[in-house]
Amino acid sequence: MFVPEGYRYRTPIAIRYGDMDTLGHVNNAKYLTYLEQSRVSYFRDQKLWDGSISATGMIVARVEIDFKAPITVADEEAVVWTRVSRLGGKSFDMEHLILVKRNDLPVTAAISRTVIVVFDYIRNATVQIPDAWRSLMIDYDGLGPASG
Repeated sequence: MFVPEGYRYRTPIAIRYGDMDTLGHVNNAKYLTYLEQSRVSYFRDQKLWDGSISATGMIVARVEIDFKAPITVADEEAVVWTRVSRLGGKSFDMEHLILVKRNDLPVTAAISRTVIVVFDYIRNATVQIPDAWRSLMIDYDGLGPASG
């Protein structure tokens, strides 16, 4: 298995026929679903979120995607690699790399950056990243205390 430099977290993606557009490629909107799937799995596995509704949560503020190669149903394997790349005061960035396996070689299908804002749903306001979350992200992704 190919592991891109600087990434540890891997989410396998099943390419479904329903993900395709009329040209036989994965529809570009589905890439957002793949990123979401990886992001939510990362949060759960790193104990940042247990799936429950709570006062403090996270909202997506921005998503950037650079499409590099189409994904098709014929691709052998698709994987989203995810990492936290920047910690701010109230927000953090996640970088994603979508790779497909073709002829036993990794091909970059997309590169993405998502900005996540920590939000207090009771006060309806942004809040500082909780210390426990910050520590977990620093420990897992090897970031400095304030990386951006």
